[in-house]
Amino acid sequence: MKSRLLFLTALLVMNVALAFAQVEAPKLMIASLEHSFGAVKPGTPLTFSFQVRNDGKATLEIKAVNPSCGCTTSNFDKSIAPGKTGSITLAVEKTDGYKGEVVKTATVSTNDPDRSNFTLTLRANFGGE
Repeated sequence: MKSRLLFLTALLVMNVALAFAQVEAPKLMIASLEHSFGAVKPGTPLTFSFQVRNDGKATLEIKAVNPSCGCTTSNFDKSIAPGKTGSITLAVEKTDGYKGEVVKTATVSTNDPDRSNFTLTLRANFGGE
């Protein structure tokens, strides 16, 4: 009986701690995980900024943005306060040899417990000059 009461008390404490942690957590909001440039000419640099809003109660930390290849660079706000908006910018500067549909991605890591990792995608269709 005593061990059962101890178990139930521990379970209650864990549930309260979990609920508190979720209330005080950051909450990342982003309109879209993908951007399409449509038809572009080879040699046209590609740059797009994804707007990221923090709808949570704690500071959102963008820990890392890792492009899938060396041709894509990133620049991002590392900390976004509750209620504020930041950005993650992806760029592909050299596109001279690109032909047809090109897809570039970057994996983002954050401290949002519901969205700790996600992928951003850039698309472009390179046509003839």
